[in-house]
Amino acid sequence: MKLSYSVVLYNQLPADIRKLYRNIVETVPRGASYHIFFINNSPKNHDINVILHEFEKNDQHFTAIFPLVNRGFGAGHNLAVKQLDSEYHFIVNPDVKIPNAEQISQMIGYMQVNKVVLLNPRIVGSDGQTQKLVKRRPTVFDLALRFVGGWAFPKRQAQFVYDGHYDQEHEAEVVSGSFMVCQTAALQQVNGFDERFFLYMEDTDLSRKMFELGTVAYYPNAYIVHEWQRQNRRSVKGILQMLNSMRKYFNKWGWRFV
Repeated sequence: MKLSYSVVLYNQLPADIRKLYRNIVETVPRGASYHIFFINNSPKNHDINVILHEFEKNDQHFTAIFPLVNRGFGAGHNLAVKQLDSEYHFIVNPDVKIPNAEQISQMIGYMQVNKVVLLNPRIVGSDGQTQKLVKRRPTVFDLALRFVGGWAFPKRQAQFVYDGHYDQEHEAEVVSGSFMVCQTAALQQVNGFDERFFLYMEDTDLSRKMFELGTVAYYPNAYIVHEWQRQNRRSVKGILQMLNSMRKYFNKWGWRFV
């Protein structure tokens, strides 16, 4: 079994980068070959460059990538996707922790048996609560409600995030980019992420592209831990980035309002 991992970094703390690197290495299933790619999307951060050079020097399973310009989350991952020689590829956020190697083995086993091309495991927060990150294909109305909050049209919002189905494996329309497992051949066939999306909606777009090649699935019997960061609700810049990505998404896939 040949696995690969890519992580896009942006001004993470050195201690957190070292912790993430060790976590990935220590949770590779026994007998699997692997390669790890870290992409530094903060090119002026010298401390991160030093750490990645260190990893690359000491680990033949590690490749550091240093873009001269930050072209976004998807573009960063695509620099690794173009180099992959694996069967399954993990797209990993920097704020993720993999509990143990058994979680990885379960994900891959499920994908192999069920011919899945893209998968989300159960994603839980540091409080142990399941994060409702699997979604249906959005309409303008659905995404507008995400900005308003849970009080507006609660049944519609619950339906949008598959509420009530997080204990059951099921096919999904959109899975979260915080931790994706991809069949590498399918990921390369769709040319990875659409680089027109700088941040936000790139996982929705990728889910739709992968859906055309096979099954996209949610699998709750394996899990990872994720510290969820909702910048689009915390800053004007984040909100504007989200709105811009929404415009690009609907221009590409068609404007569905309700």
